[in-house]
Amino acid sequence: MKKLLSVSIAAYNVEKTIEKCLDSFLDSKYLSLLELLVVNDGSHDQTVNIVEKYVQKYPGIIYLINKKNGGHGSTINTSLRLATGKFYKVLDGDDWVDANELDKLIECLMDTKAELVINDYNEVYPNHEHRVTHRRLYKERKVYAFDELVPDGDFRDNIFAMHESTILTQRLRDVGMQIQEHCFYADTEFLYYAGLAARTVEFNNSCAYQYRLGSAGQSVSAEGIYKHIEDLLKIEYNLMKLYHQDSSKITSKVRKKYLFAIIDTRYFMLFNCFIVIIQKSDKDNLFTHFIQDAKKNYPDIVHYCYLPYSYQLVAAAPEFLIPGMRFLKQTKIYHALSEMKKELIRKES
Repeated sequence: MKKLLSVSIAAYNVEKTIEKCLDSFLDSKYLSLLELLVVNDGSHDQTVNIVEKYVQKYPGIIYLINKKNGGHGSTINTSLRLATGKFYKVLDGDDWVDANELDKLIECLMDTKAELVINDYNEVYPNHEHRVTHRRLYKERKVYAFDELVPDGDFRDNIFAMHESTILTQRLRDVGMQIQEHCFYADTEFLYYAGLAARTVEFNNSCAYQYRLGSAGQSVSAEGIYKHIEDLLKIEYNLMKLYHQDSSKITSKVRKKYLFAIIDTRYFMLFNCFIVIIQKSDKDNLFTHFIQDAKKNYPDIVHYCYLPYSYQLVAAAPEFLIPGMRFLKQTKIYHALSEMKKELIRKES
């Protein structure tokens, strides 16, 4: 039977969560249409032994691909080469799906003429859950050309997350998607390629992906950001490189704005990481070199990236002002002034 959906499942030392991940698919009434590609990224725990039992029990549905450790990006690159499903989706081995909601998504994929389907996802914290949606601007059961997205062209708050994206497998191959390996935060590059590839989009009222958050040591935690900040810098610099190469070939102004918004928001996020989240100075030189290299090699991109005035000052002389701005942001005076500014903006609006 031809597969409708290939799911790339990154598995690195996930012996504690991989059973929940795989079990979550088994109640789908469309299980036979799925191809679950579990890419073992050099695990040294019991991940392989656990997955092998599922492969034996569900042949033709669950597959185990063993490879040397190369990071999340390498698992995506590997699964995309092997995927046979019409559509392609990425899932982390410590996350899972809601089978009933997955069925709704699959029913959409059966009929859609769109190349990219966007649905909701659920952020699951230890004590609460939060459903995230980007459907509020769009109608259901309508296929949008990419140029129809976001009427005012402001994508800063409307970038589609990896967790809500399901895309035609062939379109990713057509644009030559190749994610950086040995690098965390590969989902950002996946978003870029999906935005580059998709010509049409449909929005679906389902919430399949269950995204685990709030665990200590995750790459999105403060601890994880400090530990892997080099990868965030590497990802952003590569995005600038890709955009510099691609922008002259992209005829759609909307697509250009969308791709630029991914770079723009991550550029601002890096300033927040170094000044608000990270309270150590031992990696400041990495950020200084990044800012200097970006200005030198991609000046037009940096020029149009949004930064508040305080961060503009830092960007002008990062080697001197990163520590000072970090200190200032922690003072009571700064927080009082920030609250006053917010109040003035609220009154004016």
